[in-house]
Amino acid sequence: MDQLTFYDDRVSGARFCPSSDDLVFAMDPGGSEKHQLWLLNLSAMAARKLTEDDAKIHNFGDFHSDGDKICYSSNERDERYFDIYIQSLVSRTRKRIFQSNHTNRAIGWHGPDHLIIERANTNLDNDLFLLSGDGIGEPSCLTRHKGEAYFGYAGSSPDNKSVYVTTDADHEYSNPAVIDIASGEITLLSEDPASEAFGGTLSDHGKFFAYFRNVDSASKLHVYDILSGRDKTVDGLPLGSAEGPVVSGRLSAWSPDSRSFSFTFQGPSHNPNIWTYDSLDGSIRQMTFVSLAGIPNQALAEPSRTTFPSFDSLKVPVLVYRPRVSSGPLPTVVYVHGGPESQETVRFNVAIQFFTNHGFLVLAPNVRGSTGYGKTWVHLDDVEKRLDSVHDLDSLVRWAVKEKLSLEGSVGIMGGSYGGFMVLSALTEYPDLWAAGVDSVGIANFETFLENTAKWRRHLREAEYGSLERDRDLFKRISPIHRVERITAPLLIIHGANDPRVPVGEAEQIVSRLKKIGRHVEYIRFEDEGHGIAKIRNRVRANNAIGEFFERTLVSPSQRAA
Repeated sequence: MDQLTFYDDRVSGARFCPSSDDLVFAMDPGGSEKHQLWLLNLSAMAARKLTEDDAKIHNFGDFHSDGDKICYSSNERDERYFDIYIQSLVSRTRKRIFQSNHTNRAIGWHGPDHLIIERANTNLDNDLFLLSGDGIGEPSCLTRHKGEAYFGYAGSSPDNKSVYVTTDADHEYSNPAVIDIASGEITLLSEDPASEAFGGTLSDHGKFFAYFRNVDSASKLHVYDILSGRDKTVDGLPLGSAEGPVVSGRLSAWSPDSRSFSFTFQGPSHNPNIWTYDSLDGSIRQMTFVSLAGIPNQALAEPSRTTFPSFDSLKVPVLVYRPRVSSGPLPTVVYVHGGPESQETVRFNVAIQFFTNHGFLVLAPNVRGSTGYGKTWVHLDDVEKRLDSVHDLDSLVRWAVKEKLSLEGSVGIMGGSYGGFMVLSALTEYPDLWAAGVDSVGIANFETFLENTAKWRRHLREAEYGSLERDRDLFKRISPIHRVERITAPLLIIHGANDPRVPVGEAEQIVSRLKKIGRHVEYIRFEDEGHGIAKIRNRVRANNAIGEFFERTLVSPSQRAA
């Protein structure tokens, strides 16, 4: 396995051409998320830039089957909206084939002459459209629906008369389905009333539909045989999840002969690698073996999966990571995921492994509002119910202390992005509960966050958080910046100067206020990072700082001596 690109900035996706030695990759300078597209010729190992406007975003779609042109979306016309473009790799000419004031994304080709495009209505609701490749005529909606529904495109049938998706339309959970293009009828292929289907991929010949189910934070591989109508659960994977690094929006791929299905898989004790399922004999095996840098697998902690009762008796899932050799109540880090429309899964989490290796218990909850548990669960923290998820954290700590898992008075909390808001909110709502907090790229003030976040994101985030027009009074009540005097625990804040999602002003306003009232706050600002810390040298610095911070604040001198 050879590295193909060597840049200071991150490469955020890549796709191979079906008919040549070319690949397209995306790169965003300084973590700005202003993705630019590049074409790399593998024979010559020469790269050339395909897009010209460095101030705007370009999201790659796919290669045409002839390999001569690509499709992508961009907000070049207006920062708020994404249009669809076709570009020739031979003549280097391009054409905008679809313009609309929406968040559109080119997904792929439907036969030689049409495109499948996606329109995001919210983060949890979208539509798929069929668009002529020459841009003539209006696109045809394939997913007309009532209420909230999300459609994850998996592929088009060989005769181009239907598309395969995973969808939660008219259901609590997502399932694999096929949509007849002529009638719009949606037919479920398999249904599980208690787990989410995701990551669907149709084989080139339309023989198999592979997808995953999220079962209690872990991924189970399923393969649906379209001819026989049989759905098969594939055994042989360790505890883990099928997620990231996602390549240009795709989690997996079938071989051209429909025999092999390859996907990225990771788990608490094994880092991300490529695995392959063989449709002929049903076997599954690991194909790549990325180094663990000398760390033995047995040194890595795997979680127990359980639930705790919250303030209203709701059972909330939590992953409990305990050091391999430990006893009694332990100093604890509560690790809160971002999103909020996201989920903490059983994945390879460097931070969690660092903490358990240093003797900390780690509690990683999926508080109300997380994905993976159906539509009802994901909306339990919407708008005026925002702080209910923060109250879950209070219940978690009290449960962990009662169960003699956590050492009372030695509990810290950390999170990134929306998880950073959860940290700040937890410190203001329950100041006596926490011994320390780490906020990475978090929201301190919902008003300034929505005012300053990238323009293309605002309407998507307002669907979750509430709007500037209607909900300013609510934002004042729940934003940590307005209760900053209640923060008494030491706080470490980390942020990237180029963050387009949660601008760095969110960090700096709360750092300024805390310093003004004499609180303990430490601040690390990375000038060459965006929303999250991507570069290895910066990650090393950030992770070391977090580890040292929790060692100082959560572990007493007598404990350190022991």
